[in-house]
Amino acid sequence: MIQSTEQAFEILDTQVKGIPYEAIDFLRNQENTKELTKKLVFAFKNAYNGEAYYSDEHRIMLPAPLWYCIVAEKHLSEELFEPLLDMFSVEEDWDLMNEQAVYLVGLLARKFPKEFVGKVLDFIEENIKSDTKKPYLYCFEALYYASDEKFDRIHSILEKDNFHWLDHYIRVLGDLQRADTLQKFKEILSKFEGKHTAVELKYYIDVMEGKVSDFQTGTAFCEMRDPEWKNHYQHLEYIFASSESPIEQSGKINRNDACPCGSGKKYKQCCLKNQA
Repeated sequence: MIQSTEQAFEILDTQVKGIPYEAIDFLRNQENTKELTKKLVFAFKNAYNGEAYYSDEHRIMLPAPLWYCIVAEKHLSEELFEPLLDMFSVEEDWDLMNEQAVYLVGLLARKFPKEFVGKVLDFIEENIKSDTKKPYLYCFEALYYASDEKFDRIHSILEKDNFHWLDHYIRVLGDLQRADTLQKFKEILSKFEGKHTAVELKYYIDVMEGKVSDFQTGTAFCEMRDPEWKNHYQHLEYIFASSESPIEQSGKINRNDACPCGSGKKYKQCCLKNQA
């Protein structure tokens, strides 16, 4: 029986095997304190830090940041904005962490649509300006919760140069099926003739004009995933069943799972296909 937040922190920070269900639930049910927020921020900022969560005894990276990301579902705050987005500013990659981070992006955007979506747009523009290929596409999930007044800015991003994840951005906007987005897609189509981006634009123009009969409207990942975290993670227990680092195991997204980029499509029909 866990008696204190310090005890729960210790379990999350050091457990090597298995999913620490009791400790995660204990922290999810606590009041949101400065101490807890500090732990969440640290976990987000060091999610891929080879030293912060490294076990010398087992010589592996521990999955503690993932556990804190699950705890964060019940402790959403503006203090988490930048640390969460920073997780998409590194070259390292772990599918389970990406999926959980995308889920949190949706939860934060739903709770703080004005403030967080604005931060996300700042983040996207900064990455485009830096001409980076870092996985900032995972924050596009926030666009599902953007208010109408944000769309002039959202649409202006479509015309920026060096936008590595433009096609993914188009898919999210296409899923929203807005009349102003349809007009914008038509305006910029000629700019991308001869490129794959034009194929994406033409497809979503057809979708929004009702010419595609089998189109499945995209939905934010946080609306699709089971809100009970245990139901979602229990089928992944095998990944954490050994003392081998789950970060180094395959643990890949299933072909039929929702794509973590937030497009609303199945993984096999989205990012997996584009990696081929």
